[in-house]
Amino acid sequence: MRKLALFLSLILFVGSQTLTAQTKAIAGKVVDNFGEAIPGVSIVVKGTTIGTISRPDGTYQLNVPEDAASIVFTFVGMATQEVALTGQSTINVTMESDSEDIDEVVVTAMGIKRSEKTLGYAATTVNNEELIKARNTNVSSSLSGKVAGVQVQTNSSDPGAASSVVIRGFSSINGSNQPLYVVDGIPLQSSTLNLNELDKSGQAVSTSGLSNVSADDIESMTVLKGAAATALYGSRASNGVIIITTKTGKKGKEKNFTVTYNGGLQFREVSLLPDFQNDFGQGWNGKQTYIENGSWGPALDGSTQVYGPIYNNEQLIHTYSAKNDNVKDFFEIGVSQSHSLSISGISEDEKMDYYLSYAYSNDDGIMPSDADSYKRNTIAYRTNYKATEWLKISSSVNFARSETDLVSSYQGTSVIDGLYEMPRDISIVDMEDTSSPFNQPQAYFTPYGVTNPYWSLENNYNHLDSKQIYGKLQLDINPIKDLTLTYRFGFDYSDYDLKIGTPQIAVDDELINEDYGYSPVNMNQDGNVYARYRRSYELNHDFLANYDTKFNNISFAAIGGVNINETSATALIGQTDVLTFDTGFWDLSNGSTKSTLGEAQQKKRVIGLFGDATFGYNEMLFLNLSARNDWSSTLPIDDNSYFYYGTTLSWLFTELLPRNNVLSFGKIRLAYGKTGNDADVYQTGTRYVQGYAHGYYGSNIASFPMNSSNSFIASTIAGSATLSPEMTTESEIGMNLQFLNGRLGLDASYYNRKTDKQIFELPVDPSTGYSYNVLNFGEVENKGFELLLSTTPIRTNNFRWDVDVNFSVNKNKVLSLPESVEGGKVQIYRFAAGDDAVYMYAEEGKPMGQYYTYLPQYVTDDESEFFGSPIVDSHGQPVLGEDVEDTGRDMNHDWTGGVNTTLSAYGFSLSAALDVRYGGTMFSRTKNLMQFTGNGIATTYNNRNPFIIPNSVQATDNGDGTMSYSENTEVLKLSDSSIQDYYNKFGYGNGARPI
Repeated sequence: MRKLALFLSLILFVGSQTLTAQTKAIAGKVVDNFGEAIPGVSIVVKGTTIGTISRPDGTYQLNVPEDAASIVFTFVGMATQEVALTGQSTINVTMESDSEDIDEVVVTAMGIKRSEKTLGYAATTVNNEELIKARNTNVSSSLSGKVAGVQVQTNSSDPGAASSVVIRGFSSINGSNQPLYVVDGIPLQSSTLNLNELDKSGQAVSTSGLSNVSADDIESMTVLKGAAATALYGSRASNGVIIITTKTGKKGKEKNFTVTYNGGLQFREVSLLPDFQNDFGQGWNGKQTYIENGSWGPALDGSTQVYGPIYNNEQLIHTYSAKNDNVKDFFEIGVSQSHSLSISGISEDEKMDYYLSYAYSNDDGIMPSDADSYKRNTIAYRTNYKATEWLKISSSVNFARSETDLVSSYQGTSVIDGLYEMPRDISIVDMEDTSSPFNQPQAYFTPYGVTNPYWSLENNYNHLDSKQIYGKLQLDINPIKDLTLTYRFGFDYSDYDLKIGTPQIAVDDELINEDYGYSPVNMNQDGNVYARYRRSYELNHDFLANYDTKFNNISFAAIGGVNINETSATALIGQTDVLTFDTGFWDLSNGSTKSTLGEAQQKKRVIGLFGDATFGYNEMLFLNLSARNDWSSTLPIDDNSYFYYGTTLSWLFTELLPRNNVLSFGKIRLAYGKTGNDADVYQTGTRYVQGYAHGYYGSNIASFPMNSSNSFIASTIAGSATLSPEMTTESEIGMNLQFLNGRLGLDASYYNRKTDKQIFELPVDPSTGYSYNVLNFGEVENKGFELLLSTTPIRTNNFRWDVDVNFSVNKNKVLSLPESVEGGKVQIYRFAAGDDAVYMYAEEGKPMGQYYTYLPQYVTDDESEFFGSPIVDSHGQPVLGEDVEDTGRDMNHDWTGGVNTTLSAYGFSLSAALDVRYGGTMFSRTKNLMQFTGNGIATTYNNRNPFIIPNSVQATDNGDGTMSYSENTEVLKLSDSSIQDYYNKFGYGNGARPI
C-alpha cells in the first residue's frame, strides 16, 4: 500500500515544488505511532502549491518561503497534521491513525456517553450523513440495511405509512415487538394507528414518535440491541432501544453562527406488479358476459365488442384485445420533497449555544390526484446555557404537525380491488372522466362489488390530522469535581383526528334498458362517516447522580437515579350511517342514524430506581454492572415490584500485543442481562362495560342505552390478581476487530434471548361467566449471529470509497405453551373471506408465525400404489382437510443483510444501498384476488382447456377402516365453473390460501 501511495504521490508532485528568491530549508523524518518510517507522505506549505513527499526511509527536505506560516502533512489512513513554523529547521512528525471508530463516543442508556471501545455489548451508530442520503420522510426507514439484526419493514408504499422496526427477532407473542425510541434522553411515544384493526381502510399510519423527527435535525442514531444494554430504560426497553441524538449549536468558521439549508426531491413509480395474463378477457365459464368483473371469458381475438349495461339506449364499445398495461398506466409518478432550514451558533462569551430549525416534507404518492399524500411541518429549538462553572441549563422544544390522506384498500369502493379485478380487455385510463354515467356506479360496466377506481378516489374520504409537541428541561449541577447532579423533565404530547367517509350510492334502474341479469342497484350502499379523536401524553422525571473519576490506571464511572414515568390517553369515537348528502360532507351530522358512540381512557405510572457502574483497568479491561427495580401501576397492587439487571465485560486484547499496522484494534466482549415488560392497563381486575346482548344469529342485537335506560355488565375478560411482568434474559458474546489502521473493520456478535411469562388472554369455559382469563405463560427464544464488515478500499486526499456489509441470522422458536391452549398453540393472526381462511399461530416447538390453512389431502398409505397422490372428490376437485393444518411454513426470514457503498470526491458523493431479507413466507391477498378473477397468469394452465388434476385419485371408504383408491377421471372445465373453483376455492394446489 505504501509503495502504491509513494508512486501516486510522486506523480502528483512532479513539478509542484517552487523555489523563490527568499527560502529556507526544512528537513526531518515522518514516522507512524510505532516509530516506522512512512514513505510518500504529502508535505505542503499551507496556502501554496509548494510541497514534496517523504522518501522511502521517511525523510524529507523542503525549501519554504520566509513568510510561510505552517506545513501540512497528509497520508492515506493517517490523521492530517499541521505544524506551525517558528524558525525551526528540523521538523520530525509522528502521524497517528485516523481510525474513526476506535475512540468514538457513543451515547448509551440514560444519556451516558462512553467510548465505543469500552462497551461490552453490541451498539451500532448511524450518523447524520447516512440518515439523510435517501431523504426518507420517515427517518426509521433510513436504518434499513444499515444495522445487522435490525429489520425495518413498511407495510405499504403509501405516504405516511408506518414502519415496523424489529431488533433480533420477534419475542412477544401477544404484545409489542417495537423498540423504545429515546430523543436526547427523553422516551418518545411511538403510536401507530392500525386502521385494519378498526375494520377500516387496511393501512397502518404513524401518528407520533420518530416519524415526526426531521432527519436533518438528527446528529446520530444508536441502536442498543441486548438486554444488558437496555436494562436501565425499564419496561419498554425489552425489545431494544434506539437512541436519537439531535444537533446542537455550533460555531461557524468565521462567525458565531451558521445557516444551513438541506433539500431533496424524489421521484418514484411502480416497479413491480402482479403477473397478469393477457390471453383471455371479460366473461365467465369461458363465455363472454358483458357485466363481469373477471377475465374468465373467451380468448382475446381483437374483435369489436360491447360491454357493460345498456344505459339510456347507449352502451360501451371497445376492441376485445389485451390492454397489457391497463393497471400500470393508472398510476402516476410519485413526488416527494423535503426542505429544512436551520441556524446554529454560540454566544459571544461562548456560554450559550442554540439551534433552531424548520423542516417541511411533502409526499404525493403514486395514485392519481393527491388522494394519497402526506405533509409534515416541524419546528425544533434547543439551547444549552453554562450559567456558572457548576451550573448548566439545557432545554428543547419540538413541534410537529402532519396531514395524511389515504386510499382505502378493501372490497367495495376500494381502488386496489377495482384495479386488480378489471378484465384484461378493458382500459382503465379511459374511465378518468367521472362525469360520464358509464364511469359512475349508475351505469358502471360491472355491479359485482367494485367500481371505477377514479370515482373511488374522488368520493371516498380518509383523512388524518396529527400533531405532537415534545421536549425537555434539564439542570446539571457540579457541586464537586467529578460529580454531576441532574434533574431532567421530559414531556411528550400528541393527538390525532381521524375522519373516514364512505359515500352513499343510491342509483336506480330508471334509465337502464338492459342490465344482463344483475342491476347496478346492487352496488347501493348507505354510506357512513367515522370519526376518531385521540390525545395522549407522557411525562418523565429523572433524578440522576453521575460520578466519573480515575485513580492511576483504574477508572470508575457510576450513575444512580430515579425515574418517574406517567402515560395517559383518551379516545373518542363515533359513526353515523345512512347519509343525507351522498358524498363530500364528511361530518357526523350527515348521518341519519348513529351506530357507534364510545370513549376510552387509560393511565399508567411506573417508578424506577436504577444504578450503573463501570470499572476500567489500564484502558484495557472494562466491567459494567447495571440494575433497575420498577414499581408499575398495571401490576397487582400488592406485587407490583420487579427487578432486573445487566453485566458486561470488554477486553481490549490488542493492548497486550506489539504495536503493528495489521491488527490495529481488537476487543472481545461478553454480556448478560435481564429486562422486564409489565402488563397493559386494566388487566389485573374485572372491568365493567356498557350492557349488550348477543343473539343466536348475530352479535350485539341489543345494547344500552335502551329506552332512556342504561346498564353496565362485567367484561367477558377476567383479570388476574397474580399477574407478573414478562421477563427477557439475554446472553451475548462478540468481537470487534480493526485492521490496517481502520481501513477494514469487523463487528461480530452471537446472542441468545429468551422471553418468558408472556401475557395472554386464555379462553375459558363460558360457564365461569367469562370468555377469557388473563394469565402468564409461554416462552420464546431468539438466537443468532450478526456480522458487520466495514471497509475503505480506496482513500486518497480527494477520493474515498467506503463499503459496509452486514449479515445476520436469527432463529426463532416457541419453547413452551400450555397444552390447554388449542393444543399448545396460540392464534396471533387470521384472515377469512368466503371459502378462504389462513391462520398464523405461535406453536410450541416451532418458529413463531406458523401458517395454518385447509390443505389438500394426499394418499398416506405407503403400501398403496398411489402413495403420495392428491385425493379429489367426485367432481375432480381437491379434497381439503376438515380442519386447518400446519403448512410447514412460517413468517421468519432465513437471513437478512445489507450493503451500503459511497464514493466521495471533491465534496460530492454518490451512494447506493441494498437491503436483503431472504426466506420466510407471506400471505398474499393479491394472489388470491388474481386467481378469483382469472387475471393471474397461473389461471392459464393448459390454455384453460379441460384437464384432469395430474396423478389425482378418488378415495372409497371400504367400511372396515380402510380406504381404496382409483385413478381419477373427472375433468375440470370452464363451462361448469370447475376450473374457476379450482383456482378460487381450492387454492391452485396449495390449499384454500395462496401462501
